[in-house]
Amino acid sequence: MNLSLTAQLQGFVLAIAVGVFLGAYYDVFRIFRTVFQSERRAVFFQDLFYMITAAFVTFLLALGVNYGEVRFYILAGEGIGWCLYFLTVGTVTYRMFCLIAKIVRKYIIVPVKKIIAKISHFSLSVVKKIVKNTKIVASNQKKRLKHHREIVYNHFKVRSNAKRNAKKKKRRKKNGKA
Repeated sequence: MNLSLTAQLQGFVLAIAVGVFLGAYYDVFRIFRTVFQSERRAVFFQDLFYMITAAFVTFLLALGVNYGEVRFYILAGEGIGWCLYFLTVGTVTYRMFCLIAKIVRKYIIVPVKKIIAKISHFSLSVVKKIVKNTKIVASNQKKRLKHHREIVYNHFKVRSNAKRNAKKKKRRKKNGKA
């Protein structure tokens, strides 16, 4: 489909605006990586997600401007807009957020980590003491006196011996050996 030169120029300007938006969108990922110190795997998946969303936005832009035809000036406009943002406002925002992240890390995150470490160390020591005392109680449980009926020298055993001795005496009397 043939578009007039003004429609193409409007599409180019719109592509520059979309490129600026995509640059700001990428800046969000850059700031997130700086603040949370992401690993390589996380960076890979963040970049993959960014590329998929950028491709979708480019497709929507081409669909809206050129009825789905991908033209070089659309891609060039996005690239120019992305570079404009990245080299001007992007560097300022990135440095500002790095400074804010450094201040937040120094005055909020590090003290909170220290407090959490002290609390966890204290709770761990309490748990260790409880476990140690539980083991001691469990080992002492084996050394305690047995239940009354299980004791060899209890009075039931003594009574049965007394009964036996009484029976022996009765037998002796009967037999005349007393």
